[in-house]
Amino acid sequence: MRPRLAVLLLAAAGWALAGGRALGDERAVYRATGPDAALAYFDQYDNDGYSLAVSRGPDGALSLTVRVSASPLESQAPYPTRGREQGLPSSPERDAWAAALTAGARTQAQAVERILSGIASEVRYDPDRHRRQDPATVFATRRAHCVGFSELAVDLLRRSGISARTVQGILRTPANSVGYDRSIGGVYHRWIEIYYPDRGYVFSDPSASINAVDARYVAFGRRALERPANLTISQLESSGGLDFPVRRLGAVSVRVRPVGR
Repeated sequence: MRPRLAVLLLAAAGWALAGGRALGDERAVYRATGPDAALAYFDQYDNDGYSLAVSRGPDGALSLTVRVSASPLESQAPYPTRGREQGLPSSPERDAWAAALTAGARTQAQAVERILSGIASEVRYDPDRHRRQDPATVFATRRAHCVGFSELAVDLLRRSGISARTVQGILRTPANSVGYDRSIGGVYHRWIEIYYPDRGYVFSDPSASINAVDARYVAFGRRALERPANLTISQLESSGGLDFPVRRLGAVSVRVRPVGR
C-alpha cells in the first residue's frame, strides 16, 4: 500500500481498539500548553456525535476533553431537497461527477456516503505541500493531501445541494506519520463538517471516515491562517473505542458510521 498517510489509513483503520479496551463511546483528555494554547484556538465545540470541552487550569494550561459517540447517525433527511448552492465556480465536469455519484440516493446520508466514497476511491494521497489543493486541480489530477481532499469534498457536496464546510485542527498520529510534529503528537489536519437538516453539523474525514471522526481529532474553534507557532499537546487519558464498519474501496478503506433506521 502506498503511503496514503500512515496518519489516516493506518490510524483510522484502528478505531476498534484492542488491548482489553472496551468498545463504545470514545473519550480522550489532552493537555495544551504554550503561548498559543489559548481559547482563540480552542473553544467549546459540539456537533452530532462529537464534543470538545475546554477548561483552563490554575497553571494556565488548557484541558481538552474530546467525547465521540458510538451511536448511529439518526438522520432520515430526504434527498434531493434543493438545487446546488449559489456562488460555486462553473464546472460542468464536477457537476456531472456529483450527479453521477448521487444518482438514486433517497436520503442525504446516502448521498453523502456516495460522494465521500467516490472521492476516497478516486483520489490518491500525495504529501507534496507545493501541489495546489483547490477543487479543480484535485479533480483533474486525482491527487491531494488532507486540504485537497476536504476542498473537493465540500465542492461536490455543495454542487449536490448539501451544505458543508472545512474544519481545521489536530489529528493525533503515530510518530512515523507523514507530517508528524512531536510537539503536538500528531499532524495539523483538515477535515469537513456536513449539515443535516434534522441533526445539525456532522464531522467526516474525506480520506478516512464518513459521518464521524474519532477522539484523536481535536478541532480548532476558529479558522487559522497560520499554524500555531508555540503549542504543545500531550494526552492524559483515553478510553472507549469506536467499532464502526469498514468499507473497502479498492486499495483504501474508510470507516462508516451507521445510519439509524
